[in-house]
Amino acid sequence: MARVTLDSVRKTYGDTTAMDGVSFTVGDGEVLGVLGPSGCGKTTTLRSIAGFETPTSGTIRFDDDEVTHVPPENRNVGLVFQEYALFDNMTVAENVAFGPKMRGVDKTARRERATDLLELLGIGGFEDRDPTTLSGGQQQRVGLARALAIEPSILLLDEPMTGLDAKLKTRLQREVGDLLAELDVTGLYVTHDQEEAMVMCDRVAVVNDGRVEQIGTPREIYEDPANDFVAEFVSLDPPALPFVEW
Repeated sequence: MARVTLDSVRKTYGDTTAMDGVSFTVGDGEVLGVLGPSGCGKTTTLRSIAGFETPTSGTIRFDDDEVTHVPPENRNVGLVFQEYALFDNMTVAENVAFGPKMRGVDKTARRERATDLLELLGIGGFEDRDPTTLSGGQQQRVGLARALAIEPSILLLDEPMTGLDAKLKTRLQREVGDLLAELDVTGLYVTHDQEEAMVMCDRVAVVNDGRVEQIGTPREIYEDPANDFVAEFVSLDPPALPFVEW
């Protein structure tokens, strides 16, 4: 695990500002939801933490180490994307073991790691399956197992449940949220779905036009919004939050 700190991070593309002085800290073992509408800077924030984007100004630290200009392969970050991006020329187990293989982990150890993670995620016995034969929810779990297989200090999830049907999405919100809590992993969960952020995250950062409008627990965000934007964006009826134990 690692603590993640962004200090006045700004990212511009020509005349477009994607991140406008973003500052926050994610504690060891905390899952922070990054919530906001499309185009608000959520994914740029995640990509900057992963190392795929370099901030125009500001700093990013993992614990006390500045990583602002450290390349992605040296950051020990696990990534889960909405597309899953599984290799269709590999089995499920080979997909999960790919990261450890690239890091020099021996064949027996990486196979055992893949088997253990798939079992933990409720898809044990799928090791030799073709990932293209799996359902969307099963592929999402394989993607999560692959991200966890490198034993990352930080786990970044970018809209991982987009495209899943409502019933499956609701079930996975609870299951994946419980799993993240069990693993005690430091995570950032990017989403435009208010309910998803409220259910799955310890705290939520509401982002708009590249700025953090408010950061707090789901209850704080819901009951005491900082401004009109936050109030309107997180306006959910209590029945829409069946899993939030306040």
